[in-house]
Amino acid sequence: MRRFAGVAVAVMLVALLLCLCACSTEDYPEWAFDSLRQQDATRADGTDVRIMSVNMLVHMESWGGTPVPHRAQMADEFFAHYSPDAVALQELCGDWYKYLSDRIEGEYAFLHEGKIKTNIIYSADRLTVVDSGYFEYSQKDNSGCRAVAWGVFETAEGERFALTSTHFDLGTEENKVRYRSSQIRELAAKMDEIVEEYGCPVFAAGDYNVLENEDYGEGSNYGDILSVTGAEDVKYSDGVRVVCDEGFVEEHSDNLWDHIFMEGVGATPLRFEIVTAPFFDESKGLAMTDHYPIFCDIALS
Repeated sequence: MRRFAGVAVAVMLVALLLCLCACSTEDYPEWAFDSLRQQDATRADGTDVRIMSVNMLVHMESWGGTPVPHRAQMADEFFAHYSPDAVALQELCGDWYKYLSDRIEGEYAFLHEGKIKTNIIYSADRLTVVDSGYFEYSQKDNSGCRAVAWGVFETAEGERFALTSTHFDLGTEENKVRYRSSQIRELAAKMDEIVEEYGCPVFAAGDYNVLENEDYGEGSNYGDILSVTGAEDVKYSDGVRVVCDEGFVEEHSDNLWDHIFMEGVGATPLRFEIVTAPFFDESKGLAMTDHYPIFCDIALS
């Protein structure tokens, strides 16, 4: 009898979560976010800014992704918990823009009003926008994702940094290799331009659709991003503390498409994290996205 009762309760909880996922007007109960709130969100000592990158996963019939409204509540809780200063966003479909705008109002602002697929949100209370821009790559597929959103920000203490958000093409086909190689060069040119004009460090974040140590075609790999941009991956910066569930990351190493690269001087990465909390467990109906968000705590000087 006890075993039957336990199974019945489990079935009811799963049914509740499925119902909540299906009903866009319903919010998740508070306990749904317990695993998220148990994660250590403390900033590293000496942190001036926390930069994050998240592929949000569009809700489109041809791409997948569950309806956005309930996932927007997850995003609201997620950003509130980790409190990043600026977030590079990818796969920001129209619904994401609409529902996220409503939930983050007063906490964050979109850098580029009305821009979907690729954008940046930032804390208007903590950062001032010095300059910003947006451009589509000259060679790309027709997904609407292949663009660069960028902004130069200044902290209350007068320190400046720049953030770019991008989403490269995926694939090893000849045209995809050509597209991605061209995208690397165009992103590198923009990063160089920002460093030269503003003399501040640039953090290039996003979904690059390349894994480390994998060959996707000459000129279009992870190593090519480093060599063409002259940047370094913040997670390999001297002295940075990398935080993640190593076993989980090893098991899911085929889904680590997202990176943050740094060019220029005047910044020291302190803590890099790959967020793999149970909050991102699709089996429990609590997946905000099919990617694992990444962030870096940075000291500016």
